[in-house]
Amino acid sequence: MRALFEIRLRWSDEIFQEEAVPSGSLWLPDIPRNRHHLNEAMALGNRLYGDKTHWIEQRQA
Repeated sequence: MRALFEIRLRWSDEIFQEEAVPSGSLWLPDIPRNRHHLNEAMALGNRLYGDKTHWIEQRQA
C-alpha cells in the first residue's frame, strides 16, 4: 500500500544558528511506524530545546 503523504521532522532555525545544519530530516512515508518515531523525536527535541521548537511537517507524496 502506497502512503499518500510524506512526513519529516522539522526544527527551528534558532536552535543551530551558528552551524550549517539543515532545518529538517529526510521525507518518510506517512505510515504509523514512521509517525510514531517522529513524534518521539519531536517530543524529545521540544523537551531539550523548548516548546514548539520541533514539529512534524507533511506533504502530499
